[in-house]
Amino acid sequence: MRRVMRCCLPLAGLVCLAPGAGRAQSVDYSGFEQLFGEPVTTSATGKPQRMSDVPANMEIITADDIRRSGSDNIPDILQFVAGVDVRRYGYAAADVGIRGYNETSNPRLLVLLNGQQVYLDDLGRTQWYTIPVQLDEIRQIEIIKGPNTALYGFNAVSGVINIITYDPSRDSLNTATLRGGTQHYISLSAAATGQIADVGGIRLAADGFQAQEFKGAGVAPDDVPYRSAPGREAISFDARGQASSNVQVYAFGAAVDTRIWEATSSPYYGTDYERTNWARVGASADTSIGLLGLSVYRNELLYVYNGASEWENINDTVYVVQANDLVKLNAANTVRFGLDYRNNAASSAAALAGKVGYQVSSASTMWDWQITPSVSLTNAVRFDHFALNQTGYLVPVVGYSSSAYNDRTINQPSFNTGLVWKVSDQDTLRFLAARGLQLPSIYDLGLQDRQPPGPDGQGYLFLGNPGVSAAIINNLEVDWDRSIPVLHSTLRTAVWAQRTNNILINPYETTAVGDGAVLDGVEEQRAVAQNAGYSSAIGTEIGLRGHNAAGWRWNASYSFITIRDHLAINQTGIYSPQNFHQGTPTHAIVIGGGYAAGKWEFDLQSRWQSWFMDYRANPDDVTLQPIVVGNYLLADARAGYRLTDNITVALSLLQFNTSHMLVSAGPPIERRAFLSITIHL
Repeated sequence: MRRVMRCCLPLAGLVCLAPGAGRAQSVDYSGFEQLFGEPVTTSATGKPQRMSDVPANMEIITADDIRRSGSDNIPDILQFVAGVDVRRYGYAAADVGIRGYNETSNPRLLVLLNGQQVYLDDLGRTQWYTIPVQLDEIRQIEIIKGPNTALYGFNAVSGVINIITYDPSRDSLNTATLRGGTQHYISLSAAATGQIADVGGIRLAADGFQAQEFKGAGVAPDDVPYRSAPGREAISFDARGQASSNVQVYAFGAAVDTRIWEATSSPYYGTDYERTNWARVGASADTSIGLLGLSVYRNELLYVYNGASEWENINDTVYVVQANDLVKLNAANTVRFGLDYRNNAASSAAALAGKVGYQVSSASTMWDWQITPSVSLTNAVRFDHFALNQTGYLVPVVGYSSSAYNDRTINQPSFNTGLVWKVSDQDTLRFLAARGLQLPSIYDLGLQDRQPPGPDGQGYLFLGNPGVSAAIINNLEVDWDRSIPVLHSTLRTAVWAQRTNNILINPYETTAVGDGAVLDGVEEQRAVAQNAGYSSAIGTEIGLRGHNAAGWRWNASYSFITIRDHLAINQTGIYSPQNFHQGTPTHAIVIGGGYAAGKWEFDLQSRWQSWFMDYRANPDDVTLQPIVVGNYLLADARAGYRLTDNITVALSLLQFNTSHMLVSAGPPIERRAFLSITIHL
């Protein structure tokens, strides 16, 4: 096997595309990792590459890292990555940002599961507990920093989180994990794999949890009664197989139910009841004209929000068709061509007064050129054509005609360029440039949310704006990786500068203006989505990671970011949480380590970050109440013991250094502890 890999994949990272090469389109991650001595990815260019060769700033969290973290959810794992900001607003409510610009219902992050989008299109947000995967199924989590629209596709704005699971045709995963602990927490997950030699395999998985929500300290009194115990139930299947010697097919399906008490982008608190259904089929074929791929998937969100400030429901369905061709022209040149079509339609009587949808047709190309054995250049370009449509009722004072919705189009290009230079056996430099794209969400474009009059008799209308433009993100970056053999470590550094033009402000985050509009005898204050100007950011990240044969592991990182806003909001008061200058912690330090000896594993991770400003809803009016989240330190620990070759027990202590901690404008998060038992067969 290793000899085959050396023929098909030299250190330059070129994939073997010879016709008839059985399973050439299925990636043997384990074999490549053993060959190269580091994690391997295919997500950036479509071909297997070492993490250090990727023409983007990427970090990979492995399955071993996930296990040793002691966490039971993805956001808690991500918070120990340099440049990643995690804000927890409740037991199961978290928002993740990369390189600043984090907020509730953060719309700037693309999250993928084996290449399938899993963020939700109503606000462009990620609801982490609806993702149809359990931790035991994950082979690796790839964190790609900076705008990567041309490489990764639709709305890869500030970064990408790409979750890769085990391949059921290669990996026989049969496992079950039971957890129980504080906050009345109990969870159970299980996965089983069936395989037929030389044909394929299928994995079935199910999981669920329930817990007690954190106390509602600091939340508006009217919101506290809507606090509900968080929970999740999920079931999924993943099937992959060989249709012939050079054709692989796959299918995936899942259903997830969640109940989560969280802050919306208002940011008022309420309980989200969400059912998400996921389906995907696809095929790849190794042919004389390249490695051809076709994928079709459907994501459905059935959503009900129940809170003191409002009640709303939405049914959002997304269909995506993707086709691509990866061609190895010669030993030095590989190209990829791609076509995408997306159809998104959302209907809601309460929030949209009908149906709002859009279609996006996209074309992309990528050229990877191995200029010399030590220098490679990757260029990718993408063009998106966006067309909006709307049917249903239009509120009389909305201010837009039907044609404003149905004649609206957006046409925008994006690009990514990455030069990777292997200066020496120990040193790698990357020079990166990008133009990313954030298209408006359903709510940005078509929201029609009318709130009943308050005690003062004043009504409120939250309105989308079909005329808003896409936000454009430009990024320049220089990275340096240095292997330090004497320390058994790798040093990674990055310096970057970024500017976001046409920043999008959704209707719930902008100023409500009284302009005399009267509806049904009630004077309405109107808050309308808008482009609010631009914002600039510069930052740096430096991290050291290593391990030795004695069983010790260590990691340390420091990240710095400063942001300057030039926005047409928050000029006379705080009306929007998009105050990025003060709303982003400037400094963050992560320090961790671990030790394995015999049947024992011990691990510790800690994060310190500087203060930032967050915002909670002011119950007395439509303004926001600024909340200073001070410097804080949190620490997680895990101790694991392998009872047998198949059974492991572990004790996890999350935020063990303090019983309560304010990490956002939400209620203080609480110390958690749980015991887990994992069986692998």
